[in-house]
Amino acid sequence: SLYIHSRFSTMALRRPPTRIELKADDVEEYDKIMKERRLIAEQQAMREQSQQQQKNTTGAEYLSSAFTPSQKKPSAAERVGYRRPR
Repeated sequence: SLYIHSRFSTMALRRPPTRIELKADDVEEYDKIMKERRLIAEQQAMREQSQQQQKNTTGAEYLSSAFTPSQKKPSAAERVGYRRPR
């Protein structure tokens, strides 16, 4: 019994190699998924770009309206956008 155990522990199991088959349906599905991902990424990039432009525009408008050379320096409350209640 000891002989049989040691004999089987040194043997490797043999099996045929795994085959992976790529079919036309798989390629079409992959292309469809990649096209959707590209579209989503482009939309997100455009959204981020428009948000950044909007932030830049809003900031420039605030600075141009809040501080001109003929006026005094804005207070700390004005710089952070705090408006006192009326």
